[in-house]
Amino acid sequence: MKHTQLFRSALALALTGLALLLAASCSKKQVEPGTWDDSVVGYISVSGVVKDTFGNPLVDVDISFKGTDSHREVRKMTFTDFDGSYSIDKVPSNARFIVFEKEGFATMAYTIPSERFATGEPLELNPILEYANAVIRGKVLDATNGQPMEGVRIDCGSKSVSTASDGTYSIEGLSIKDYQVDYVAADGTKYTRNVEIEDFNGDIAELPTVRLGGEEILPGMKWQEMADAPVWYGNNFRGSDGYGGINHWTVGYMSAFPVWLKVRDEDNEDDCFGHYRYEAEGCALVNMEGKDASYPEDRFIAYTYGRKTITEGNRYMNVNARTHYATASNPAVFGVKVVNLTDGSLTVDDIADYTHASSDFKTFTFDLGDYIGKEVFIAFGIYWRDYNFHLPCRRVFFTSADTAKNDDALTGVAVDGASWRGFTKENLTSLGVNPGRSFSGDNFGQDDGETPNGVRRKHDPDHPLDQGYGHWAGTNHIVMSWTLQYVNQTVEPVNSEGYTIKTRANVGADYNTPETYLYSRFRILEATKNLHVYVRTFSSTNPTVFRVTAVPLSTCVAKALTPVANTANTAAAVADGNGCWQFLHEAGSGDPSEYARFDYDLSEYVGQDVVIAIGVYKGATSDGEQKLCIREIDFD
Repeated sequence: MKHTQLFRSALALALTGLALLLAASCSKKQVEPGTWDDSVVGYISVSGVVKDTFGNPLVDVDISFKGTDSHREVRKMTFTDFDGSYSIDKVPSNARFIVFEKEGFATMAYTIPSERFATGEPLELNPILEYANAVIRGKVLDATNGQPMEGVRIDCGSKSVSTASDGTYSIEGLSIKDYQVDYVAADGTKYTRNVEIEDFNGDIAELPTVRLGGEEILPGMKWQEMADAPVWYGNNFRGSDGYGGINHWTVGYMSAFPVWLKVRDEDNEDDCFGHYRYEAEGCALVNMEGKDASYPEDRFIAYTYGRKTITEGNRYMNVNARTHYATASNPAVFGVKVVNLTDGSLTVDDIADYTHASSDFKTFTFDLGDYIGKEVFIAFGIYWRDYNFHLPCRRVFFTSADTAKNDDALTGVAVDGASWRGFTKENLTSLGVNPGRSFSGDNFGQDDGETPNGVRRKHDPDHPLDQGYGHWAGTNHIVMSWTLQYVNQTVEPVNSEGYTIKTRANVGADYNTPETYLYSRFRILEATKNLHVYVRTFSSTNPTVFRVTAVPLSTCVAKALTPVANTANTAAAVADGNGCWQFLHEAGSGDPSEYARFDYDLSEYVGQDVVIAIGVYKGATSDGEQKLCIREIDFD
């Protein structure tokens, strides 16, 4: 992962200023050695330049030459000059342990091989010191009562701290890189959180509050597990295997949703009350008959879940479902439960429950209006009954109005300059902010078959994560946090070359409406103002036409972005093409580094929330499909 340009610039500027200030007074200094034993076998001179990880020279680095015994006595010293250089002569063989130290940077040590002193040949050492003045901080609460937890041990690499009486902690002297932070309470309760470079804002990574311990709020889920649930960034999710068009298996990835099945029969830990199956009709929650009739009928036995911030634009959650095996007297029973994470609630709110006993798909609506402005944990699940039923869900979607139908596009007002299916102002302004900076189009070993690696594998409740697109859950695959909108054509999600969106064949050119497009919402920062899209085509004569569109949510007016650079074999703007570009670039098969890279400058949007859309358009060549194979999307 890449460090932020802002940090690079600030660090370089700071070091340059410090160097100018000290240049006049800070000359190279040497401290002559004191006394030592008679084991000296020779002397050498040592010189070099000390820099940081970005190539900036470091002034006033302490350089100590120490003994190699356990006492580590300092026997010679020097300092770097304004240009990072240093030089010292007559370093004895019993002072061959060299330490480079500077406040705010990780210490580096080097031991000169003893045989080097036999020849007396000068040694050049050019160490690179890693910035280490960053801080990770946060707070730990008791999930049982919401009170601060004192004395929780927090381990981060070689550093260990404990929470104060107010539950806060601060881990200092860190480099800016990825970390694993482990929390251990006095009663042995443990929790682990991963910190990534992107979590640092300048020198500080402020982590969300951790709530340790507590009881299960929903079956199998404590509060912290809910707070760490995957985020539903989008508003439109599909997942079925047996239909065409908008419900085709290639354009719906709901099978990668997490599903909690661990509601077990207490007498048989291997026996579930509920199951999950990926079916032709959708992602199905399955009730198992013949269980303990004393199991509470108001508790879920299987459910899917996610986190979402509720706004006016997404206040209605809609589930499009049908049933198998249910009857009017023995219907499927299901509902939605919510936990208010923003307020730290420890209780479950029941939004609504429904019954259904038909093979016809029907949309059921749940009003989340009480949570507008709040981040909530949402669980959609089935209740146990002593009879068998399946509830296949073909679509889960969020709207601003209680008027949704089975397969309607998301309702609302079209975006100016982009009147596409589902691309409404209400939809875009209620998307979750995508924090990712790098997204992959790799198939992660998946294929289009029904094997354990096949995305069409279904009817296997014993291996729920091996069904459908389950292997993509938890990865940085594009569709895990971007929304794919089908317009006129399906896609190739497991193409070995990359995630591929495409056009229909034998239709006329259309530069106004994409055949299919991806979109997601981002908060553009100095560190993410450059967008890079890595793509290829599958023809050397039939160009692919695509467009990258930005919609700042402050205006909801779409703008076609013009690449500032590209590495395609051939690429040009389409004449009268409404901002579309066409290109030819077959390179990249077996070597991702050879994909064409299109660069976009997002500087005008720094500090704003912007929806980025990438769409493929039908060009002037009507014969055959035109394909946009996406290998990677990066922001830096």
